[in-house]
Amino acid sequence: MVALGGGVGTLLRDLLLRSNWLSATAIPRGSAVYGSNIGSWTHQIPWMLLVINFIGVLAATAALAGPLRHHDPNDLTRLVLVTGFFGGFTSYSSLFVAIAAIWHLSAPAGVGVLVGAVVSGGVAGWIGLKVRPR
Repeated sequence: MVALGGGVGTLLRDLLLRSNWLSATAIPRGSAVYGSNIGSWTHQIPWMLLVINFIGVLAATAALAGPLRHHDPNDLTRLVLVTGFFGGFTSYSSLFVAIAAIWHLSAPAGVGVLVGAVVSGGVAGWIGLKVRPR
């Protein structure tokens, strides 16, 4: 059941990543926001993956602090939803592969994106604790 939850979460993440709607390459060339930074480290930032991880951490934290709070850690619902679905939905390993690519273009930029990713995960967890369903 955990693998099934993970498969669904991974499939949803893959579909969102393939949609590419937050990528700089998805911006039409005629657009006023289209810049000359294509090929620079800014083009390598995995915006969609950062958003996916933020949403996943927020939702998992809200679920664990809210409706799943008093469930046994080995409860099937917790395992399927948090370990399976949100474990498959979020991907910090892919994020760190992208950060490594940025690092090779600009080490300070790689550190900046890394710190931003860690801080955004902490913020998502904090928000998840504050907005948890009762």
